[in-house]
Amino acid sequence: MKASAARVCAQAKLNLRLRVLARETSGYHQIETLFIRVDLADTVTVRVHPGGGRRLDTGSADLGLPDRNLAMRAAVAYQEACGWPAGFHVTLDKAVPAGAGLGGGSADAGAVLRALNALAPTPVTEVELLAIGVSLGADVPFLTSEVPFALGWGRGERLLGLTAPPARDVVIVVPPFAVSTAEAYELISPRVAAGAPSAQLVAAGALSDWGMLVALAGNDFEREVAARNPEVGRIRDALLTSGAKLAQLTGSGSAVFGVFDRAPAIDALAFRVEGMVIPTRTAERVAPVELIE
Repeated sequence: MKASAARVCAQAKLNLRLRVLARETSGYHQIETLFIRVDLADTVTVRVHPGGGRRLDTGSADLGLPDRNLAMRAAVAYQEACGWPAGFHVTLDKAVPAGAGLGGGSADAGAVLRALNALAPTPVTEVELLAIGVSLGADVPFLTSEVPFALGWGRGERLLGLTAPPARDVVIVVPPFAVSTAEAYELISPRVAAGAPSAQLVAAGALSDWGMLVALAGNDFEREVAARNPEVGRIRDALLTSGAKLAQLTGSGSAVFGVFDRAPAIDALAFRVEGMVIPTRTAERVAPVELIE
């Protein structure tokens, strides 16, 4: 008998490299990015039942209207694409801060898609599953995939899975303000319009080496976002002086992360920055779907 419930650790992501390229006639920008998962994760539980109905529980987290929540939208998208399940109940136990560039909502969506596909009497292929994710947002395909580290391009939906570099300690600092993605794109649009950055040719295998990743790292949003929000630069500098080999904005912010060879003293770092300080590690694997009922 097929299971009726599944649980997934919906791992957050970092952008080790993020370049914003040409703007399409549709208004969307092309990007080039290196995604990597981290151990920081929400817990997503999905139950299916034959009686119909759609339900989303977020506990004490205020995530807005259910119909706009990416986890709910993912469940509905799977249901409409596959004609199954008749009903579902999604529960989110949040640990990833929302709206910080860590892909928390997208990770929840990816976890829901993976859970439903594991429970489905006739699962779809991975390509078909990722195609459902594309309609939900640029980070969703990667966070639906079974790879912990990937090069993404286009709008982020085109992926090349890569061998993950060795796990490293990470500290994420989430300042007490949000950065609107739409506003961040508007801030950098004049610079992007002035000319795309030159291309770099790098062997895919070299991207699993932290020395190469540090050399390639960068985030095209950081200059303008930090100019408007000086705390971003102060956090980056505090991470670097605490021993980070790499420190930068992730996504369009507002979170800033540092990658360390050895974990720093968290209390001392927290004293120097304003915001939530979260220790974690980069991931070498994707958390599996666990069938629970």
